[in-house]
Amino acid sequence: MTLNFKKMLFVCFVVLTTQFIKAQDADKTVTLTVSGSGKTQEEAKQVGLRSAVEQAYGVFISSKTEIFNDQIVADQIASVASGNIQSFKLLNEAQLPDGSWGVTLKALVSVSKLTSFVEAKGIVIEIKGGMFALNIKQQLLNEQGEINAVSEMVGLLHEPMQTSFDYVIKSSDPKSLDAESKNWEIPLVVTATANKNMDFCANYCIKTLTALCLSSEEVSSYKSLNKNVFSVIINYKGVAKTLYLRKERSIMALRTLTRQWGFYTRLFSVQSGMDETIGNGEGQIYEFSNKNDNNNGISINFLTAKQLAATFSWQDKRTLTQIEQMTGYKVKPRGVISQFKHGGFVVYEENGHGLVAAISNLEVLLHWEDAKITCNNLVLNGYNDWHLPTKDELNSLYINLMQLGIGGFPKFEHNFGNNVYNTYNSSSIYGKGSGINEYYVWRQDFNDGRQYNDFVGGASRIRPVRVF
Repeated sequence: MTLNFKKMLFVCFVVLTTQFIKAQDADKTVTLTVSGSGKTQEEAKQVGLRSAVEQAYGVFISSKTEIFNDQIVADQIASVASGNIQSFKLLNEAQLPDGSWGVTLKALVSVSKLTSFVEAKGIVIEIKGGMFALNIKQQLLNEQGEINAVSEMVGLLHEPMQTSFDYVIKSSDPKSLDAESKNWEIPLVVTATANKNMDFCANYCIKTLTALCLSSEEVSSYKSLNKNVFSVIINYKGVAKTLYLRKERSIMALRTLTRQWGFYTRLFSVQSGMDETIGNGEGQIYEFSNKNDNNNGISINFLTAKQLAATFSWQDKRTLTQIEQMTGYKVKPRGVISQFKHGGFVVYEENGHGLVAAISNLEVLLHWEDAKITCNNLVLNGYNDWHLPTKDELNSLYINLMQLGIGGFPKFEHNFGNNVYNTYNSSSIYGKGSGINEYYVWRQDFNDGRQYNDFVGGASRIRPVRVF
């Protein structure tokens, strides 16, 4: 062992022991910050505690989480009475506009008692490494817990953000389009103004990220270990707050929230007395996130109640006969039209079953085989049964999410010179090639929706999905 390597190990030990860790021989404990949501405060708290135990179980005992599929066993494991949860502290709790609850809490999990608890159930466990790695694994837990909690928060805010605007419509005098005055156009303007639900979303986001973020000491520690930190600047009520997160995937989840701003602001319908249209007009929209944000950070500019979010204007073309049938223009909010549940954005649902898409793309472009493996191994928002979408599932993502502005899908123009594509891999094989291991798979261009087959060797963007 070289001197430099010994020094690095010593630095890692000193740095990582600044976490909330107790590693006494009698009992090994780790601290996790997690989020949960539910119909009641108690249900939201139990979801958060279960998430804490499940993450600790996956890191320290086994990545296989089948034990948590047994609801009774899972509830026992997450019970404070079992001793697996030694204590917890609520960092943030709030009731959502729909009456449900969201919480962020810090839980102290006993790894030693969790191990004994699982063994007592007659379950053979796979111990993952020795306890000497506790400090390093605590850091990994913090990083994975952050991704899960940020993803949970973005999903939790998805529905209240859809009801965060009030709308007003104004019409101007109609103008004739022909000499016979048979065809007319009526100038219309709809304004979207933030309401109190926007303040709820802003405060919940700020409190959750504040509970999750790195302390100034941890920021210094990460930098000393040559690890990246990612800045989040939140502007709200004239105050800018800068926080630092651990993982790029957390930033990607937040970017999904900001990219959906256009979808959120345009959730209105216009009734004329003879027909109804939705989301009309060219928009002048408030800049919810700065255009120069990159993968190293993001800015979020929250409005407060009664502030202008957007204006949408267009010329409503009508015949004289139609105008005679109209009773006047009315605008109303459409309410919640897109749900986030079962770990992701609902793509479609029928009779309680359907498909959901993950909160964001995977961080990098992947070749087909790597994409399948990575999706199958993904654990996100409490689920471990994600997969690479089929050709038909991928098309549903394009139609039901991408085209509506849901899911935070990035938009890119083709740039073959710089090898930038906006194509996504599916798991569906088109056919075999001439070589032994040569075959073609279906991909889809998310710029224009075109599906095509391509040689398996190319790398594409990946959005995991799961069925429920």
